[in-house]
Amino acid sequence: MTNLKYDLNDSRVQYLISTDKLLGKLITHIGTCEIALENDGFKCLVKYIVGQQISDKARETIWQRICTNFGDVTPEVMLSTNDSDLRGIGLSGRKVEYIKALAAAIVSKTIDFEAFQALSNSDIIAALTAIKGIGQWTAEMYLIFSLGRENVLSKGDGTIKRTIQWLYGLTELPTCKVLTERFLYWADYATIVSAYLWESIALGLTHKAFDDAITDQGG
Repeated sequence: MTNLKYDLNDSRVQYLISTDKLLGKLITHIGTCEIALENDGFKCLVKYIVGQQISDKARETIWQRICTNFGDVTPEVMLSTNDSDLRGIGLSGRKVEYIKALAAAIVSKTIDFEAFQALSNSDIIAALTAIKGIGQWTAEMYLIFSLGRENVLSKGDGTIKRTIQWLYGLTELPTCKVLTERFLYWADYATIVSAYLWESIALGLTHKAFDDAITDQGG
């Protein structure tokens, strides 16, 4: 695995701090955050297929079961594994179907991860969402957590929506239009902003109002 690390000495992070007072306070308080990349595209996508419509904690539990029970998570292994065995570790029948559809697309070379390196985000999303069970969010997670693309805003990501609501004291979850407007000056580094938003959840900052959370933790 490769880790992308962002800290206050990073010129991109400094730019983000300069664009918005509240975001700047949050980033300055957190300081350093990382994104762990899964270089194996298939494993990354399987992990986020597992994560569809469930919590991060539940996703990690099931993902670890997959890794423990089946070892090297490859398209060939998934295709040769009985559906009942996959359901037995907590996968729904529908997600088993989605994982096997992806595996079949890779084995048949319908999906070529090496070719993705030279493609735009939109072209990669189009190719992936043509596979049954892979939607916009799952494809965006692949762009972030496998390819390490820094300009990805996942407007359907519930955690990003909840954290933006918390950060700006919004009365309701932001719409896709509102998110697009918020990220207008961050478009090239939307992934970095997202990393800090996700980290604020991981640190438990969102359990209190923004100013209280920053003050209570010494910011």
